Order: sequence, then structure tokens, then C-alpha cells
Amino acid sequence: MSEADARIDGQVRVSFGPGKMQAFIEVTAPVGEGLACTREQVIKALVAAGVVHNIIDPAVEEALQEKNWNDKILAAKGTAPKQGEDGRLIVKFPLPKERIGPKVDNKGNVNYYDLGLIHNVKAGDLLVERILPTDGIPGMDVAGNEIAAKKGRDYRLPRGKNTVADEQELKLYAACDGHVNIVDGKVVVEPVLTIAQDIDFATGNVDFIGDIVIIGNITAGFKVKAKGDIQVNGFIEGAEVTAGGNIIVKGGITTGIKGFVKAEKDVSARFVENSRVEAGGDLIISEAIMQSYVKAGGSVKVNERRATIVGGVTQASYLVEAKVLGSQLATQTTVEVGINPYYREEYQQLLKRGNEKRKQLDALNHNLQVFQRSGISTENLPDSKRLALIKMLDEFKTIRQELAAMDDRIKFLEEEFERVQAARVRALEIAYPGVRISIGHAIYIVNDPIKYSEFILEEGEVRLTSLR
Repeated sequence: MSEADARIDGQVRVSFGPGKMQAFIEVTAPVGEGLACTREQVIKALVAAGVVHNIIDPAVEEALQEKNWNDKILAAKGTAPKQGEDGRLIVKFPLPKERIGPKVDNKGNVNYYDLGLIHNVKAGDLLVERILPTDGIPGMDVAGNEIAAKKGRDYRLPRGKNTVADEQELKLYAACDGHVNIVDGKVVVEPVLTIAQDIDFATGNVDFIGDIVIIGNITAGFKVKAKGDIQVNGFIEGAEVTAGGNIIVKGGITTGIKGFVKAEKDVSARFVENSRVEAGGDLIISEAIMQSYVKAGGSVKVNERRATIVGGVTQASYLVEAKVLGSQLATQTTVEVGINPYYREEYQQLLKRGNEKRKQLDALNHNLQVFQRSGISTENLPDSKRLALIKMLDEFKTIRQELAAMDDRIKFLEEEFERVQAARVRALEIAYPGVRISIGHAIYIVNDPIKYSEFILEEGEVRLTSLR
């Protein structure tokens, strides 16, 4: 029988895409006197194949057109699941990175006095609001099977000290008046002590657990200590001032021989004269450091007005920078960078304490082994001996953890000692004779005035480079 005499009706073929998220139809051409497919045949074929969701009607009509015979046409499309939205934490106070740091005006002038370190809140103030995640919307393949949606990520309230949450854990409030901050990822409120006068005989010495703001001066002979920050709107004169955070002095520092200023973090002031000043972080002075002993775990910068370092000893880990180093009178001025002055002391102390802890651990280990070899069950021990054994085990565990932490710290310090290469000293205008520069263990003595200079370490020696 010839093709002309053949009679084959048009057929419908159904196929699927990955995951049954798509269904395709292919309508074949009739042969000879065969009949073309009808809409009813296409729908019947889709249903027979299990396609029930999101059938595209125009696609069915398109597939039935003669020009599209034997072509694959998308006839149904699954609905993808919609992932739930992540939860959010809305912080209701300015974050430290937004408010802390010297402010720069339109002219480029830097104000080291207004550092924005303190942000006060009152008991009951809303600190953080928690927005819950959504569940998302399930999807469906063309066969009508549900596809589960992924729920959004949830976040817990970052509750720290002196804060309280509501019953639903949706809002975090201040539990007391104080200074709000973020410490190790937690929101905390640190009470602030404000003293609206000088520190003198009317107040006595001050030792406070939080931050201190002193409206006046700290006068000679008195002591001020804070676990947080200390802000002095006046001057520090012959006093002992120590802070676990930053020390900001809007006036100057003149401690003399008996006094000192020491901060775990940064110290900033207008000037330092005849003083001892230590900063675990940076020392930022606007006008001058004169005949003083200062050291910083970070950098020492004097960069406004006269911007002079003259006389005394200036130590820093990374950078010492001023417009003028020394004076025309060849005043002996020592500048040392490259090794954190605190790290050397800490390193020696850690080695000594580590040896002591190891001896304790060895003694405890020996006693525990003696008990283990005895074969006596803890159940048969008298209460007093059982308690002593438990105490011994706790002490063994504690010392072992302390030693591990010490070893990590020693490793960190040893790595820091190798970073001397990046340290440098900058005289933005001039370095005078009498200036002695040490980078690590290398020394450079300035014998002639040197302008616009930077001193760096190369191949174990201090090298001079130009800033222009």
C-alpha cells in the first residue's frame, strides 16, 4: 500500500522536563487520509500522563496548528517554591562603627576631641527589634505534587548584660541607664558615671566599673580608674589615670614624675608634656609630645598645628608620625617602632606562668595515675576522698584549658614579633639632629636636618626614603 493510500491519524506524545517542572506535547502530522488531532485528544493525553497543574491553554492551540506539527511545545509549567524571607534584627541605636572615630569636616579638618564613644540610653529604651522569618510558599510540579519551601533564617536577640527581652523574645530593652555598646556580638548597657566638676578633694579618688565623663580637670595627686572609657573635658595634671577602654582628654596631659595615664585601648589629647602615657591601641595627639615617655600598642600620631615630638622616648608597634621630630637645639629624642612594648613583657610572663602551670599539671596527673592504678572504685571511697578526687579532676581540666589558651597566645605573640618589617617612622616636615630612630633592633641617628622623610626597615637596617 502506498503512502498516499495509507491512513494514519495524528498522535499526541507527552514528555517531561527535570523534576516534572515542565510538560511538553508533540502533535504528529496525520498520514494520507488520516485525521488531525483535536483539542480533546491533547487534553486527554495530558491527563493520561498525569499532567494536572498549570496547563497552558494557548500552548495546546499552538501545538494543534499544522505549522507546529512534530515540534515540542511547552504545555504545562510547574510552580517553583518561594523561599521564606530571613528574619532581621533592627538595631535602634547608632552602631559603634557609625559613631566612633575622629570627625572630619568639609575642609578635611580632623576633630580628635569628639570621638562619639558614648551613647547613653535609659532603662526601658528599645535597643533591638527582632523580625521573625517567614515560612515561604510551597511550589508544585506539573503532576500536582507539592514542593516544600525553605523557611527563612532566624536570628536570636543579641542579649548581653543589663538588657532584658519581652516574653515573645521580639524586643530587647535596656535594663538600666547607661552606655549601650556591642561586645562580642552582644548588646550590653554599661552604666556611665558623669562628674560635673574637677576631681579634687571634694570628690576624692574615683574607681568605677563603667565609663566616666569628667566635666572638669583631674588635679594633681588624685587617682581615676575605670573599666570602661574615661573622657576628661579639661586637663590631667599630675594624676594617675587608668582605663580598661579609651582615654579622651580635650585639654592636655602633664602627669609629671608621680603621675601617669594608661589605657587598654586608645589615648587622645591636645598635648602631652613631661608625662608618662601608655596606650594599648593608638596614641593620637593634636599638637605636641614634649619631654615625655609614651608607648602605644598600635601607632603614635601627632598631626595638627605644630605636630611635634621633641625629647623623651616614643614607642609604638607600627607607626610614629609627626610633622616635626626633635628640635633645632638637637634635643635628644628617641623614637622606637617595630615591637609592641606590651607584647615583650607579656611574652616573658606567659613563658614563666606556663612553666608553673605545667608543673602543677604534672603533679595532678601523677596523683590521678596513682589513684587509677590502685583499682579502687569511686563508689567505695569515703565522701571526703571522693570530693577531693572530683576537685582534683576539675583542677586538672581547668589547668589544661588554661595551658592551651596560653600556648595559643604565645604563638600569636611570636607571629607578631615577625611583623617588624611593616613598622615605620614619618617626619612629615623635618627631622632634626639629635633624633634616634630604632626599628626592631636596627638604629638610625639623625645627624643633619632631613625633610619630608620616612624611615623603614630594609635588610635589617633602617633606610631613609622621601615622602615627596
